Amino acid sequence: MTVEAAWLPTDAQIDSSRVVDFARWLGTEGIVDLSDPRDFRELQAWSAAEPALFWEAVARYFGVDFATEATEVLSSSEMPGARWFQGATLNFAREMLKHGAAEREAVILVRDDGHRESITFGQLRDQVAAVAGALADRGIGQGDRIVAYLPNCLEGVVAFLASATLGAVWSQTGMDYAPTAAMDRLGQLDPTVFIAGTGYLFKGEQQDRREAVAELRVLLPVDALVVSVETGGVARDDTTPCDVAWEQLQRFSKPVAAPLDVPFDHPLWVLFTSGTTGRPKGIVHGHGGALLEQLVSPGFHMGVDEADVFFWFTTPNWMMWNAQVCGLLHGATIVLFDGSPTHPDTGLLWRVVQDLGVTVFGTSPGYLQACARDGLEPGRDLDLSTLELIGVTGSVLPASSNHWVRDHVRADLQVGSMSGGTDIVGIFVASAPNLPVYDGEISGTALGVALEVWDERGDRLPDGQTGEMVITRPMPSMPIAFWDDPEGERYRDAYFDVFPGVWRHGDAITITERGTIMIHGRTDSTLNRNGVRLGSAEIYEALESLPEVLDSLVVGVELAEGGYWMPLFVVTEDGQDDAALRTRIVETIAGRTSRRHVPDEIIVAPALPRTRTGKRLEVPVKRMLQGTSPRRVTSTGAVDDVDALQWLIDFARKRNGASATATTVLPTDTYEDWRIYHEQDLPRVLAAALDVFAEKGYHGTTTRQLADRSGLSVPGIYHHYKAKQDILFDLMMVIVDELVERSRFAVAQADDDPRAQFDALVSSMLLFHVYRRKGAIVSTSELRSLESGNRRKYLDRRDELQALLDQIIERGVGAGVFHTPYPGDAGRAIASMCAGVATWYRPDAPLSFDPLLDRYLSIAEAIVGLH
Repeated sequence: MTVEAAWLPTDAQIDSSRVVDFARWLGTEGIVDLSDPRDFRELQAWSAAEPALFWEAVARYFGVDFATEATEVLSSSEMPGARWFQGATLNFAREMLKHGAAEREAVILVRDDGHRESITFGQLRDQVAAVAGALADRGIGQGDRIVAYLPNCLEGVVAFLASATLGAVWSQTGMDYAPTAAMDRLGQLDPTVFIAGTGYLFKGEQQDRREAVAELRVLLPVDALVVSVETGGVARDDTTPCDVAWEQLQRFSKPVAAPLDVPFDHPLWVLFTSGTTGRPKGIVHGHGGALLEQLVSPGFHMGVDEADVFFWFTTPNWMMWNAQVCGLLHGATIVLFDGSPTHPDTGLLWRVVQDLGVTVFGTSPGYLQACARDGLEPGRDLDLSTLELIGVTGSVLPASSNHWVRDHVRADLQVGSMSGGTDIVGIFVASAPNLPVYDGEISGTALGVALEVWDERGDRLPDGQTGEMVITRPMPSMPIAFWDDPEGERYRDAYFDVFPGVWRHGDAITITERGTIMIHGRTDSTLNRNGVRLGSAEIYEALESLPEVLDSLVVGVELAEGGYWMPLFVVTEDGQDDAALRTRIVETIAGRTSRRHVPDEIIVAPALPRTRTGKRLEVPVKRMLQGTSPRRVTSTGAVDDVDALQWLIDFARKRNGASATATTVLPTDTYEDWRIYHEQDLPRVLAAALDVFAEKGYHGTTTRQLADRSGLSVPGIYHHYKAKQDILFDLMMVIVDELVERSRFAVAQADDDPRAQFDALVSSMLLFHVYRRKGAIVSTSELRSLESGNRRKYLDRRDELQALLDQIIERGVGAGVFHTPYPGDAGRAIASMCAGVATWYRPDAPLSFDPLLDRYLSIAEAIVGLH
């Protein structure tokens, strides 16, 4: 069956495109003679087959200013381990700032309350030089880590470029992250500079984040220089952490005259994974690799140049912030947006496109679907004549969204669906100005990408068959490393564990006979019913036609007894949950896909969580339904709706046979990082109980007080717990469980000798009683309030820790490391000493924690007679 293209470029569009100009330039320069420079697929095939020639040509075509030329473009094709542009030096910031007339607007900030501000290219260059100079005056330089806790703002762009100018390493999170979630990421880097805003805007309201900044400052493991930036219209006050105000950085210092030239693979920025399956991984990209990727992806695939106004709706939490800012590489004006894209209504972003004359507008499938659901007519109601391309990424773009753009925005507008990732800060598959668009498909493989589809055995599949997306040749934008992974073990496990030497990205795809790409979802969440692989994207696309279905999540669960269960979770308009709706869902899925795609069960959920970049939590939910502990597969800091995640965890527990009255404690730690503490994310009843029991004592607390503090009614409390005693017992077990599990990890990670294990265990106990003071005090003081059966269970768990300590001391005595004649008494004395710290230690005490830890370790070692 012949499939007709939904959009075709005109001859004029093809001939005027930069990618065709590049193809012709290749012939002029004698690099390669293509039979038809207008044929994108011929150019792509050459670029994938000759990566060294292609990427060297990209650098030449765009005029990259190498301070030192490379001795070799590609030292080897091994993955991981390929070395690009050996010996070359350059600076990313120099390339970012060399385009754009001084008086042309470089960066425009728009907020959802109508506020707008901008800086020109001339001002941007001056501010970057001034901030870099101020940081250099304070000793900041090559290799130092500069981290930011900022919303979308002009200062963030300036600070990033100042960091790159100095050869420092940049990383950031948005201010919607809780301090503990930001700490999960930024704290890994031991930053030298901490740049923090004061607030951000959301739905027209200021979000004051000054207290969050203060908390994050305390959580950061090092004493970083704090630079305070007034953002979101929130003023700095006397309590705001601030070593130097942003305004001061642009005064009283000598601007940096020229950026520092660094090696091609010198770290530029660290981007973090979503953290849904554990501690977020820091992906390190280099100056040169990021530069070449961002020359190609917006320059060739989106055609961005100095005539463009480039607006991609994103936040600083997502790699698309980095890609958006890189519009400056092409001399384009970039547009930042702070706020909600649907406030005061869904049409806001389209009005930004009109008002600023945006030519390239980037968004997500979710936004286009929301526009369709709300009945928007932007093409009729607004002047969008400047718009040339709508770029879309973040999840699979359903064919219905292409239809909606043609019918309600403009029929001749290209919709450029693309996919890549944080992994390369770029694209693997994308549109191009000289490729047609087919609804529900991505136009082709990106330039410089050697993409194939393999089966589980590693055999290449022919066109039309679905399998693993793999990359068989290196790309310069592949990570130079993962942070804190000196042996490269986590890096190899992430991409090269299944097919050694070949990058496995984890997407299930099909290459059609037209050369287009269909993405079916992540392979670790691919549905596989009776050996037939199904794409979750097809189910989601089918559900898009039902306006009463607001969100959905489908997973396939291999059951322990050998069965297969495929539930579909849906969020419905006004919480509809009736037989008629379920029938419509079944009929729609079957009619638009097949009967195989119909779920085994349809479950109406109050809401569904996503990652902070809008991705569905298919893998974590699948694993929880298989019985995996939630702590192993997700965390609160990785999702946009903690309550929705809690609902799914509770659902999984009940499904897996847990008591309906059992309380699920949503994890925030894996405890492998046993030294790192985050704010406890207790269920609301336990959080309230911890506070009230600490203030009033167990017997002085009423159920009414617990209800008031937790925001529930008294019947609501009894929905979770039968009695106040159950609340106390559950709370104390949560507290002791964390203490024991952290301590076990501490011992397991220590060297296998009594001294190292002793020091690790005592350190863990001391840390716990400092960072979980309130819980430790409640557990000690209210032990007497536990009923006998509950008390015995609690003491049995607590005694596991005492037994662990006693065993280590006895081993040490037997090995001649410790010399106490009373090992049992010594163990009890040490445990009591550690527990006692909770009763007197205060964060503002004259003795800071590090010397206290050293002092108490020395005392503990003296108790066991360490010589």
